[in-house]
Amino acid sequence: MQKNIGSVSLCIFFFLMLIFPASFQEIRGVLLLILFFFGIQSKKLFEIRYNNKIAVIWVVNIFFSFIFIFNGIIRSTPGAISVSTVFIVWPILYFLFIGFIVEKEQIIPLLKTIIYGGLASSLLILVFVYNNFFGFPLDLTYLVKVQDFGIYWDSGTFEMSSKNLPSVLYCYVFIFTILLIPSKLNHIFVKKDFLIVVLLICTLLIFISARRAFWVVCLLSPFIIIILLKLCKVDLKLYKFIIPVSIFVIVGFFFSTYLGLDKNNIITQLESSIEFDNPEAESNYLRKEQYDALVNGWKDNKLIGAGLGASAKGSIRDEKTTWNYELSYLALLFHVGIVGVLIYVVSVFWIIYESIKMCKINRLFVIFLIPQIASLICFLLVNASNPYLSKFDYLWVIFLPIATLNALKLDKN
Repeated sequence: MQKNIGSVSLCIFFFLMLIFPASFQEIRGVLLLILFFFGIQSKKLFEIRYNNKIAVIWVVNIFFSFIFIFNGIIRSTPGAISVSTVFIVWPILYFLFIGFIVEKEQIIPLLKTIIYGGLASSLLILVFVYNNFFGFPLDLTYLVKVQDFGIYWDSGTFEMSSKNLPSVLYCYVFIFTILLIPSKLNHIFVKKDFLIVVLLICTLLIFISARRAFWVVCLLSPFIIIILLKLCKVDLKLYKFIIPVSIFVIVGFFFSTYLGLDKNNIITQLESSIEFDNPEAESNYLRKEQYDALVNGWKDNKLIGAGLGASAKGSIRDEKTTWNYELSYLALLFHVGIVGVLIYVVSVFWIIYESIKMCKINRLFVIFLIPQIASLICFLLVNASNPYLSKFDYLWVIFLPIATLNALKLDKN
């Protein structure tokens, strides 16, 4: 009974993270306490189990994170204490819950939650869109504010923002991957027709979001998935590759026509994603300023960086959090230097490598790991130009595959 309540609480907590990232912290805080209580009650704290390799990698990462935080403190960086949550506190909390997940059956509800959470996020955004143009029977002012929802549509141009759009992108790649996996290896998920419907809805929202990084990643995702499946020695039929790609193109064309969007403007949007010296491409121009400032700052502290929480001279993204930058990986290099980047990059590559290795050993693990790994890679790509992983609510993208590996390695059944 306690185990079931804990499992349900975990899925609800995860579901809320997907739909309302960085919102309703009080409610999720209560759920977190419930999770911790039932985790201890059902497993007892001393029975928390970890695979040895995973434990060693985590200890190494935490150790060096302490060093980089300490480096920031002694250099009096403005955000050293603030970013300690992202690099130390949250990883410790995530790792604690990983220790409770020691059977593959515990992973299945979480993977299904990604699909339902992605659908719920998509439907919520569609409700916001409908409310913006036609009005909704209920007052959504508070929710719109909480989600930081915004929409612009004029003269063939459409642009949209919402905090949970990254959840929609993750769900898109996640489902896309599942649909490409042969049915004989897909033994835990919901019906294919339902997945196709969710994929179509996610595709629509990604297209009208006008997020250039999202568009590019969606176009790259089929190739990423194919490479991963081939590395896992999974047989893949060509039509399964063509159909989802065609869906994205057809849905995009249909809705651009229906909404009266300027197709030339869409092409211009994609082209502008590589224009960094054009002041008219404002977001890219600002990123060019960040690039110059971060590179110059890194040159002064190449080995271990300027310290976590440091601000680069010549570029301030936000007066309240002067240490945050859109160019998140270049900012990481500036903050932790070559040593830190190598440690964090090698750790992520280990997750990918170990997942592929596990899938080669047992093909039934493909459905558990490859949808997550494909989505992780795509998420890391969009994170390059927007620091999503600087928030607690998106760190699960990294820690859920680790929890899955931990469960699969420990589960002897």
